[in-house]
Amino acid sequence: MRSKLHVTGVLAALAILPFAAAAASFNYLYIEAGEGNSSGGHTAIQFGDEIYHYQHVDSGLIRLFRLEKNEFHFIYRYLQNRPMHVSRIEVTDDTFGLLKDQFKWQFLTQERQFKLLDDLHKERIFIRHLLQKSTAGQAIIDADAASVLRLKGVGLFYPEPGHRPQLTDSNLAKQQSLSVQSLRQKVEQRYGPDFLLRRRAMIEAQIKALAPSHWPAIDSGPAGGKFPASIYSFTERYSDYLTALFAIKALMDAPPLQADALLLTNRPAFKISEAESRVLRELRNDLETRLVKAADSNRPDWGYAVLVDMARYIAIDASLQSGYWFFIDDFAENSERLRPEQYLEHGARIRTLIGDARAALNQVRLSAASRQRLGEAEYSQIEMSANRYIELLNSEQQHDFRYNGEKALPSKSIGFPEGPVPNLTREQLTTALSALDNIENSLFETLQQSYRYDLFSRNCVTELFRSIDRALLKPYRSADKLADLDALTIKESEQRLGGYVDIPYNFIPFISYQSVLERYHVTQSRDLDSYRGLELAKLTAGQDHLVTALTESNVISSRLYEYNPDDALFVFFTDDNVPMRPVFGLVNTGAGIGQSVYGLFSWPLDSGKNLKSGATGILMSLPELFFFNMRKGSYKYLSFNQLTDADLQED
Repeated sequence: MRSKLHVTGVLAALAILPFAAAAASFNYLYIEAGEGNSSGGHTAIQFGDEIYHYQHVDSGLIRLFRLEKNEFHFIYRYLQNRPMHVSRIEVTDDTFGLLKDQFKWQFLTQERQFKLLDDLHKERIFIRHLLQKSTAGQAIIDADAASVLRLKGVGLFYPEPGHRPQLTDSNLAKQQSLSVQSLRQKVEQRYGPDFLLRRRAMIEAQIKALAPSHWPAIDSGPAGGKFPASIYSFTERYSDYLTALFAIKALMDAPPLQADALLLTNRPAFKISEAESRVLRELRNDLETRLVKAADSNRPDWGYAVLVDMARYIAIDASLQSGYWFFIDDFAENSERLRPEQYLEHGARIRTLIGDARAALNQVRLSAASRQRLGEAEYSQIEMSANRYIELLNSEQQHDFRYNGEKALPSKSIGFPEGPVPNLTREQLTTALSALDNIENSLFETLQQSYRYDLFSRNCVTELFRSIDRALLKPYRSADKLADLDALTIKESEQRLGGYVDIPYNFIPFISYQSVLERYHVTQSRDLDSYRGLELAKLTAGQDHLVTALTESNVISSRLYEYNPDDALFVFFTDDNVPMRPVFGLVNTGAGIGQSVYGLFSWPLDSGKNLKSGATGILMSLPELFFFNMRKGSYKYLSFNQLTDADLQED
């Protein structure tokens, strides 16, 4: 009897072992075709709450992006209205770690590589700027230089070079100046009355002594084992020094904030409670202490930190004195701006967004009021929430407003002004510029070779599987020689994933998804509907199916869709009506042709927008003639709160 129990126990343990070893899983995502990005379909890979996907960018390259799960679903399933199909692949913890680490490594490596390219571009523009100045005595500020050579944070207190200051209310300006004077006194008490003058002289001397950076050879291979080095460039050093000079100038001159840097609030909803006053007073004291320390800091960006803290100190001081919240404008300068004609037809959705923004602001304010102290991260949340809410309120007066772009730190910038410049000869600048041209061209060519986009051989699908293959070979990289990489890749894929997906034959998103289902160890597959599909199911459940189908078959009578100018003109939805798809597609093609013809005449007025939209409409509608759906309509003004948790809980 004891022997039988022992055998039974061993067999049970052996039965459990495979499941214990294969405790982890990742998801392969297939997103159906649509009019937006990756119009022919899209793929992604998910590890926990992180989703990685490759995207074709304007430079003609393909780049790896990382998004949080809810944000990814909201963009593709809701805003772009595209159904998603998810397959869960069970693997060992070891395999899961290899795959996740590989994608994280590639993402961070690529981010660094493209930052180096941006830094090289900025460096070249700056040296060209200095060369023009040394030749003609005055630099020619072209559009490229004006957009690239910027001093972050300085625009909070000073106008763009050549522009007049934006004046604020005189009483408010006086109050702000007194706040800055109080900060300056604290700095001088700590470091001495001549500290700011000494610090300014030291920075001016450092600027004079600046020399162009030495740029070493940059390893930009996509799968290299060496992480690209970070370089504190000549332009970054100059920008940091110049920003520091402006921080010192602001402390010495005590100017008020620029009028567009401060958001005034006098609505009852922004009245400060006693609990909020308490934490704001503590935060004001903390900002004062931090600013005084930063004024003597050795960190490169101390000038920007001082400007931001000074601006927030002013806003908090004004809030406490008035009893109503004041906030610094934290929108990015390239934020999307909407005109009334773009959003007026979507009034109900905009009102929902306003309600969500108000609720989000109230929530973070309540959380802040319950704390003993308010940290920078918590205050940034309040500032961002308030910025979004205040900006959305502009729609009630039918004004232009910024739709997105809130940032954790205010970054209002100005272009490089006339000021101290490095003591460099024309020969030094010419030599440095020539070297930079060669390095930038070399890096760009290398990145083109590594990340060049190709519709068939290098797209969002092929690069995903190449990354998987690299991960599976990672344990063998220390070996002296690998005889047959292809055979080893196939063997590893079969052992770890259950099968192998051949890249050249699976470059189409839909086909790759079918291959994953057939070859990988898929334990669960789920079809997740688009936003319109989810809403259509709700309507159908509560009304006559035929009436709903007829009403929602077209954009004219639909209650679920309001025309979005970002979509090319169409008449019929074809994603949920396969038998009628060619007929509806013919009508949609006609609508695209009509918009194109109209676009020929409206070209001088809309810069070709209607012509381009019409051409896009034709391209999106032609596949419908052959029963293939691409056009689905999009929903620009949806609330993130409409994202349902039901379809996300098991991902």
